[in-house]
Amino acid sequence: MTHYLALWLLVRVGGRLPLALLDAIAATGGTLAWWGSRRLREVTRDHMRHVLGTTANPREIDRAACECVRSAARGYAEFAHLSHLSPERVRASIVTTDGMQALTDAQTEGHGVIVVSAHLGAPEVISHSGPTFGIELAGIAEPLSPPRVHDFVQQVRSITGVQYFPATLVGLRDARAHLAAGRALGILVDRDVLHTGHPYAFFGERALMPTGAVELARRTGAAVVGVWIYRTGETGCYRLVGERIVLPPVTGDRAADLDSGMREVLTHLEDAIREAPGQWFPLAPVWAGLTADRSQRQPGGGPTMSAHDRRA
Repeated sequence: MTHYLALWLLVRVGGRLPLALLDAIAATGGTLAWWGSRRLREVTRDHMRHVLGTTANPREIDRAACECVRSAARGYAEFAHLSHLSPERVRASIVTTDGMQALTDAQTEGHGVIVVSAHLGAPEVISHSGPTFGIELAGIAEPLSPPRVHDFVQQVRSITGVQYFPATLVGLRDARAHLAAGRALGILVDRDVLHTGHPYAFFGERALMPTGAVELARRTGAAVVGVWIYRTGETGCYRLVGERIVLPPVTGDRAADLDSGMREVLTHLEDAIREAPGQWFPLAPVWAGLTADRSQRQPGGGPTMSAHDRRA
């Protein structure tokens, strides 16, 4: 009940405050939370060690790790504030748009579009501005606890007309129908929140990663487009980056096709996170539970490469 009331007050009352004030409060709260929670420090330090690599010194890692928690807190502030804005006003806050033509081009192919994103930057901006880009966007709802909080969050998110399907068999069936109608489906691909992921090399070490986006793309023929929303240095201003993610041709071997598609998606995801490490904000361990494998090798494949290397 306490969690629900706090979220309700944040959205209904705090969301009406100027974003600059909300952002300052969130940044301060995030800093205090990082210093006050050993668990948050351990989790985010581990994440940043993977992202920044072995050449990063402890001070760099701590600075980026603390920024991750501040980024998560800023996400709550944006969630509350954006709920009071029209899609047009949210679209106006995106000061730079690079690559959205990839999404509109993919839509014309008629097989639907899977929009992959991550707990990176300000993903709420995508759902709140989606209608202004001429896309019929839906999403898969990450289960939240307690159910009352989950229902409230989905109610707020649906204000702009974006539909969210539950992560159930019925919900996934409806999501496939949405894609079959040539529409867009958004999926976050950086956390195994449903505990159904498969192990793949991610920043050089195996992690359980969600495979739903690639599985859907392989089964439906839907195009895959990465869309990342980064915060700029100015409060309330964002930079949108879109990129077509071309999966390797299918071979008929379902497991091999899943692995090749996952490697391609994870390559783009790694590049997107490297663009702004401190804006990557999952606060639960990503690499927990698997034996360390720092050999830089993917299952059934070669060394991890950046998208730039693949294009070179």
